[in-house]
Amino acid sequence: MTRIVLGSEPRLLNVLRAVVKFRAQEAGFSQSDSEYVALAVDEAAANIIRHTYRGCNDRHMALEIRRLPDRLEFILEDWGPKVCEDKIRPRPLDELRPGGLGTFFIYSFMDECSYDQDYKNGNRLKLVKFLSRKGACANDGSSAKAR
Repeated sequence: MTRIVLGSEPRLLNVLRAVVKFRAQEAGFSQSDSEYVALAVDEAAANIIRHTYRGCNDRHMALEIRRLPDRLEFILEDWGPKVCEDKIRPRPLDELRPGGLGTFFIYSFMDECSYDQDYKNGNRLKLVKFLSRKGACANDGSSAKAR
């Protein structure tokens, strides 16, 4: 298991991406799959900074990476206000404008995505990637729920 705690400064996300990519490759994912996983985790962390912490750079978040025989689990924790999971939606892809694709990338690149509703200290998001791809997160466009 790997656990890192980072400040909420966007420039630190490169550290997070490097750790995720390294652990994914170490677990047996291809270079391209490792990059996709790193992008998904990066987008989730960027959403914490942008939306939960409203751009405040003096907060913290934690990433725990668990290696299991058939998958990697990435648990992101923050200590901000609870996220309303029902309001998390990717923007329509036919809407041509910059930004708003982070949730789409997370749903596309990860196999499971879920919030721990029992976590009391903020938010805990679990992203799962199976070693043999089972498909992207089930997504009806309304929330980041596990399949």
